[in-house]
Amino acid sequence: MKMTYDSALNKMAERIADRTVESKQDQLQRRNQVVDIYGMEFTRQGDTNHPAVFYISVSPDLIYYERFEFKIIIQPFAMPIGGNGSTGMTSVQVNETGLNVNQTTITPNPHKHTTAPHNHSLDAGVSLFTSSVSDFEIWIEGIDVTPYLKAQYNGAWIDGEGVFPMKGLANYDLLKAAGLMPNWQQGAILTPGYKKVELKGTGVFNATLVNYLKYSHVNR
Repeated sequence: MKMTYDSALNKMAERIADRTVESKQDQLQRRNQVVDIYGMEFTRQGDTNHPAVFYISVSPDLIYYERFEFKIIIQPFAMPIGGNGSTGMTSVQVNETGLNVNQTTITPNPHKHTTAPHNHSLDAGVSLFTSSVSDFEIWIEGIDVTPYLKAQYNGAWIDGEGVFPMKGLANYDLLKAAGLMPNWQQGAILTPGYKKVELKGTGVFNATLVNYLKYSHVNR
């Protein structure tokens, strides 16, 4: 087929249009980047008067979220001592009177002596102490998100040691929870920045937050 002047111009215009689209796509791919954090763990301790506090960072160049989930693990305290911190048999000499110290027993007993401070050696090892927690709550940026997360699993909730939620690889989905919140709460929780997460409960507990966060942001 013989190419006319007009058809040649049309072909050139099509090629220029195709190259323009390709260039825009290349620029968009270079300009945007995805952060994908899968299963990053943060561990803190808390008690009745002091929540376990975590911070999750979201880039100020955020474009949109793809995933914002987490799970909670409550586990025993690990202390770098053996025998629950007990001491072995120790002899103490006070004013020419011999006292035998065996853990919590001192012989002869009763006695009445004074002595300068002294040290006892501890058994080497690791001891585990049970975390005991009830009335558990999760707060993000000063907002109680507990009711929204409870509702995702028919009210099943954190009630002691274990991995929560308990359903296999399931997580607490913050994006789903945010969809049920008033606009001002959504804004406080989902805006970019340093997100403060507080785990509150009655008792003494060792908590791990496992974070699953994926979002697109402008590449600088």
